[in-house]
Amino acid sequence: MGQRMTRRQVAEGLELYAEKDYDAAIKKWTTALPKMKDSRLRFSTLGYLALASRDRGRNKDYLVHAVQQIDIAHELEDNVLRAQAYLNLSRANEMLADYFKAVSYSRSAMQYSPTGDSIQGYALLVSADSYIGLCNFPKVLECLDKALSISHECEDYLMEVQVLGTTAKVFLALKDFPKALAFQRRAHELALSNAAYASEQNADNSSKFVRLTKLKLATSLRLMGDYPGATKCIEDAMRAASSIGDRPVQAKCLVCVGDIQRSQNNNEVACKKYEAAIQMLQDMNDRYSSTLAMLGLVKTLLALGTHTQMASEILATALSTSISMGNKLMQARCHLLNERILISENQLEDARHAFNIAHRLYQDADLLCKICEKPMGMQPDQIQALTCAHIFHEKCILDILEKWTYQAQYCPKCGKSVLYSASYIALCCS
Repeated sequence: MGQRMTRRQVAEGLELYAEKDYDAAIKKWTTALPKMKDSRLRFSTLGYLALASRDRGRNKDYLVHAVQQIDIAHELEDNVLRAQAYLNLSRANEMLADYFKAVSYSRSAMQYSPTGDSIQGYALLVSADSYIGLCNFPKVLECLDKALSISHECEDYLMEVQVLGTTAKVFLALKDFPKALAFQRRAHELALSNAAYASEQNADNSSKFVRLTKLKLATSLRLMGDYPGATKCIEDAMRAASSIGDRPVQAKCLVCVGDIQRSQNNNEVACKKYEAAIQMLQDMNDRYSSTLAMLGLVKTLLALGTHTQMASEILATALSTSISMGNKLMQARCHLLNERILISENQLEDARHAFNIAHRLYQDADLLCKICEKPMGMQPDQIQALTCAHIFHEKCILDILEKWTYQAQYCPKCGKSVLYSASYIALCCS
């Protein structure tokens, strides 16, 4: 009788979750969990709790539930459950910006899942996001190429949406805004198409990716100077996220609104948006996004011209967080912002030192173009990836690009033969 009641509580939690009452669903499952005797039911309920925790931005809870799943999977000696649990564990660590652990657990998820299984594709996506956090862009591209292949084999369009979106994130990080926009548009179009034909069972997941791609599209449009287009996208994303309590998307929307307002010199409004976003993101333990918001707030305070001390303090926090994450690109951008502050205070020698630190960090992150030896991602520029996954300034390898569609060329960095292929990397040329 007791176990029947427990199963009913799990079912009631699923109904609450479908109604977007995430907190009530979490409470229902949490109450039922200690009474469960069936290990597989316990495993699946922990999976529901992990998913709902992720939707509410409770990233540390997500990690706890994933760890509990691992214990059950090992106890049952079930490789399918191991793969699922390790995937959750890798996602939780990536969201908490513990990137080395995320990559390691992604490998475990792939180890325990069959070749070509969708779990392998999603584990590769987690690895790709983690390598972005670690600024290892060739590894990002390798993971994305493999994930794209699996998405086609499995006919998993939501996986392909994520591949396109993460590829856009690469070009955003490297400040090739036209390519970032092109990839993000493709991701959004595919998300919309998938949502239009999604089954009732997959409707929520599909609508989630429509929200996410609108949010990311707004970022690319803003960087291309299309403020009306960016504003329309972010309003749509915020409205959809607010209607169901999607706190992670809401917080990131606030950052994007702050970016748009700052770009239009509405700095007082931008400050309020960044401050609200930082509070939400820190509550969720989202170090990566909160650092981006802090950098936006620093730029806004510097634009106001009367808050230099406050800007310096926030910048110090952003730098400390970037170091703890191991993100050299964010560290470099912190030092470049510090250079601006030091120049404004006429501390020219210290400013030069800050620039040199930033330049060295670009070098350490392997972001100096092999041809011209200048940084990639310090200024807006066109970046090109070859099929060996090495990246260069597009202008530096024009001769290779002009011939690689019909004749093998050689990567200036690794010496491998490279040909234009049907992979996502080849899309960089189109």
